[in-house]
Amino acid sequence: MRGSLRTDARSSIGRILAAARRLLGEPTAASLNRIAQEAGVGIATLYRHFPNRQVLARAVLEQVFDEEVEPLLARFAEGDAPRADLLAVAERLVDLLHRERGVVASIGNPTDVTAHFLARDRRLADAVARARLAGNLRPDLDADDLPALLAMLVTGPGLLDAEPTSRRRYLSLLLDGLNPGRAEPLPPRPPVGPGRP
Repeated sequence: MRGSLRTDARSSIGRILAAARRLLGEPTAASLNRIAQEAGVGIATLYRHFPNRQVLARAVLEQVFDEEVEPLLARFAEGDAPRADLLAVAERLVDLLHRERGVVASIGNPTDVTAHFLARDRRLADAVARARLAGNLRPDLDADDLPALLAMLVTGPGLLDAEPTSRRRYLSLLLDGLNPGRAEPLPPRPPVGPGRP
């Protein structure tokens, strides 16, 4: 019986996420009641798994990241992070955030959420180390910098609204900041202490 409940819960969550992805992408914001109705579940079931719109939107975006960005990150993490792979990841992120703008608008701070999703993959630390050794990334860049930099880059004002050719040009230009040939030493990180992240 417990196994079937878990299966039912997974099925409900899947239907809720699918309905939320469809409805949050509509021009007018869908209510959580409408999302529950579209998913074929009661509003109490939706609230049990997703206590508010922001949590639901974040779960939708996480699922999209897992399906569409994770394979690119895996390829990036297997090599020495050539610029072409980094540009492919950045372009996929911008395309995804542009396409899912209704979901993104329900999240609050897309930069923080994007950085969090990117930072989950600890394989990036090894990839960054290999890329530095290969000369593909500046020598003072560390693994914690890359998710934050990519998130700031792909959620920058104006970039999501630019047409694809311009987006690629701007991303390419901004990624040149990671070019070790022109790098200057980075300023130190701020100290970590009470009240600081």
